[in-house]
Amino acid sequence: MNQLTKILAALLLKIIILLLMIGSDEAQAQRRSTSINISDNGKTTISVKNGFGNNFYVEYKGEIKLSDDDKDIVSISDGGYMEIKRSAFGSRRRIFIEPNSSGRLIKKYYVGSSERSFDPEGRRWMAEILLEVVRTSTLGSKQRVDRIYREGGTYGVLKEVGYIGGNHVKSRYIKLLLQKDLKEADLKSILNAVGDDIDSDHHRADILKNNASKFLTSESCTSAYIDATSEIDSDHHKAEVLKRCVYDGVFKENQMNALFTVADDIDSDYHKSSVLKTVLKNSSLSASNMKLLISTAKEIDSDHHKSEVLRTALNSKGLSEEGFHTMLNSMSSMDSDHHKDEVLSKLLRNNLSPSSLSHVLKQAGGIDSDSHRANVLKQVVGKELSEENINTLMEVLEDMDSDHHKADVFKRMSRNTYSSTQLSKILRAIGSIDSDYHKAESLMAFASKVSAGGQSLRETYRSVCNSISSNSHYRRAINAVQ
Repeated sequence: MNQLTKILAALLLKIIILLLMIGSDEAQAQRRSTSINISDNGKTTISVKNGFGNNFYVEYKGEIKLSDDDKDIVSISDGGYMEIKRSAFGSRRRIFIEPNSSGRLIKKYYVGSSERSFDPEGRRWMAEILLEVVRTSTLGSKQRVDRIYREGGTYGVLKEVGYIGGNHVKSRYIKLLLQKDLKEADLKSILNAVGDDIDSDHHRADILKNNASKFLTSESCTSAYIDATSEIDSDHHKAEVLKRCVYDGVFKENQMNALFTVADDIDSDYHKSSVLKTVLKNSSLSASNMKLLISTAKEIDSDHHKSEVLRTALNSKGLSEEGFHTMLNSMSSMDSDHHKDEVLSKLLRNNLSPSSLSHVLKQAGGIDSDSHRANVLKQVVGKELSEENINTLMEVLEDMDSDHHKADVFKRMSRNTYSSTQLSKILRAIGSIDSDYHKAESLMAFASKVSAGGQSLRETYRSVCNSISSNSHYRRAINAVQ
């Protein structure tokens, strides 16, 4: 075997060993499980299965105080006790501790079923296992956080959180840390730990929801808070965090941009819309933030949920002209004629500029259902329309298939006042109606205005009448202006 072959063989052997070690670690992580149960009488039981026969069990009751080095139990309240059991590769060990009548701790150590001397063998074994116990449970958590914070500040506590395996225990330590008098840098470090060290969406959301007023006190903390919230995978929990902040009034006007950034990352249309509706119902938004909210709503796929958000936005006071246009643009991706009708009808209750009305008409032109399109147009024609609005209206009307609905809109238009030029355009548009009955009905609705107009207007009216094939309908229409 030459030198190169030996080197390659050694390298291959190292790779195989590394893969086996990684596989072993992953398998052990998958097999590891922890269960914690607290009974009504105050007894806590902790069962930890580490895989490969390496398991331990802890049961305790009462107030238990640890030594400062986490290697011994120094006191247990009256009526309390503590038991630690471990089985590993067939070997079983157990420690039982309880106070006597004078409060002095009685400590017993067992190997298998035989009692052994606690000192030094039992004490040495307890020193080995106790740190694992406290890092697996909330046992002595307040005492430990107080001590570690005294010695190492926020950094020290968060470093300890990094050694703790379970999200429940990590969360407990962070909540205890948040009870301290913390600076901005401390809060940012905690938020980073919430995002990076806690894997559970439930525990992340719980910390963020219930401490938002502490976190959202500066621009840099708000950014870190948003980053931590973004790490939540569950749309439900992410939405709950954002809504709680809005309910509590924690998000300020200048922080809404960050909120919408996170809301935009929510996949569920239901949860995204629930956040946006909560903002609308509980916050007073500036024109720029309203525009951001509506732009976020544009990303909602469900027409139902998008319509709900847009209609809720229309309940807000002071929606700007730009806001109307943003809302109308957000409707471009809507497929449902029903929901388009709902939003446009509510929008038309506002005083709209000619530019906004023109935009409404273009959106109405995208409604396939003649019934829903006519419903919107009948509301549009009740507004004061510009020359451009009327031109657009005629184009949208002529594109309709239903003569019945088309005639309904024309008859509604006849209630308004128009110039002779505008009336001529309307009359020519009526000529696009195929049904003799509906054409005659539409023309007759304008007859009084035509009669009061000039000769040119009457000639246009007669020209449209000439396109009516039915004699009876022709006579009805032509006689209306005699």
